[in-house]
Amino acid sequence: MNIPGTFTSSKKNGATMLEPTIFIAANNQRRRTRMARALAEKGCPVKTTGSAASLMESLLHGGLSVVVLGDGLEEGLSVTALIPLLKICSPHSTIILATDDVSPTEERTVRQQGIFYRINRPVCSTGWDELQLAVECACNKVMLGSTPAYTHSNQSRV
Repeated sequence: MNIPGTFTSSKKNGATMLEPTIFIAANNQRRRTRMARALAEKGCPVKTTGSAASLMESLLHGGLSVVVLGDGLEEGLSVTALIPLLKICSPHSTIILATDDVSPTEERTVRQQGIFYRINRPVCSTGWDELQLAVECACNKVMLGSTPAYTHSNQSRV
C-alpha cells in the first residue's frame, strides 16, 4: 500500500497542469498490481490499496483523483455501500468500477450514485485497453474541470 493522497503537476505549453492521482482499490493484490502496471505504462501517478479505510483517508487529504474500484475490499462491504462514502470523502473524484461482482440492480444503483464508467474486470488485451482508455478519459475530465476558464477574444480568465 503506497497511499498518501497527493497530486502531481506537469508543464504543458508553459502552463502548469495538475494531474490527478490514480487510486487503484481492490482486495486481490495480484489484480491490483496488474492494474497499476497497465496504468503506469501511460505515465499516470498510481497509488494502490486493498483497504477501504486507507482509500477514504487518502481521498480526504485532497488533490485531484481518479479511483479504479476493483473487486470488493473488506468482507461484507458492497460496492453500492462504498461509492456514496467515497463521494462524501471526495465529491469531485471520478470513479471507475472495474469488477464482475455487480448485479444489474446494483449497477443501476451505482450509476445513479455518479460513477464515471463501469467495465468488467480486465482479463484480455481488449479489457486492458478499455481500462487504460477509461482512466485516460477520466483524467482528462478531472484536469479540464480544474483549469480556469478563458474567453476566446482576449485569453483572460473569466
